[in-house]
Amino acid sequence: MQSLNISAAALRSVQNALDNTANNLANVDTVGYKRRSVSFSELLTDSMNDQPVTDKGSRSSAPGLRIGSGVKTGMTRIDMSQGSVKTTDVPSDLMIDGEGFFLVRFGNEYRLTRNGHFHFQRPAADGPIQLVTANGGVLVDDLGNPIEIQGEGSIEIQRDGQILVNGEPDLYGAHIPVFQVPDPDQYIQVGDNEYLLNDPVANPPALNILNINPANPESAPVIRQGALEVSNVDPNQEMSQLVVQQRAFQLNSRAIAISDQMMGIANSLRSR
Repeated sequence: MQSLNISAAALRSVQNALDNTANNLANVDTVGYKRRSVSFSELLTDSMNDQPVTDKGSRSSAPGLRIGSGVKTGMTRIDMSQGSVKTTDVPSDLMIDGEGFFLVRFGNEYRLTRNGHFHFQRPAADGPIQLVTANGGVLVDDLGNPIEIQGEGSIEIQRDGQILVNGEPDLYGAHIPVFQVPDPDQYIQVGDNEYLLNDPVANPPALNILNINPANPESAPVIRQGALEVSNVDPNQEMSQLVVQQRAFQLNSRAIAISDQMMGIANSLRSR
């Protein structure tokens, strides 16, 4: 039964890895997507030390026979490495060159995103212009308020996030911040390459733990207008992982089949 348990646990873990690889491949062309990698952790192990015959030769490992219980999926980590650049020349398309996130608001909910595919929207006929995501999120500043652009004409966004209208600073000094995140894995991924900020104490939520002033100004992220960051998924690497995972799945499936045959033989011998 132990062999069945080990192989069944391995099948579940490898299936999770296959699903993760398939998700990475499905998002090869998704703007702002960050690949995920699966890590495995060992289940409970035991050591059988009371063996009737000890090893006669020298050994470098600890004495006893280690009996494992298989593995499980430990966690899926986010690879935050920079994706490639896709030039669009669309004024509302923004790309973060370096580490960091945009912050968007959905009602009272705040989310982080690397997807800079925004569009200009004027909520009121004579009101200011806002930057809005495809699913309705509004780009906000470091206070959690919507970034509003006053005036008419060409809109230019500097590398430091400052917004110019017709070559002049915006009337209210509109500025797009880039938020540094200590550990992106602590946030919940809610789809559309967005990460939910869940901190009911802070208002706006969790802005107190996001750093917009990096310690090293030379490595500070910059904003590029008219460009988008595409996925950082390497199809060749993912296909190699897919082959390895499929082989592991086949191996454990075969182990289950052989264990079933062995138990069938044992039952037939016992019944005679």
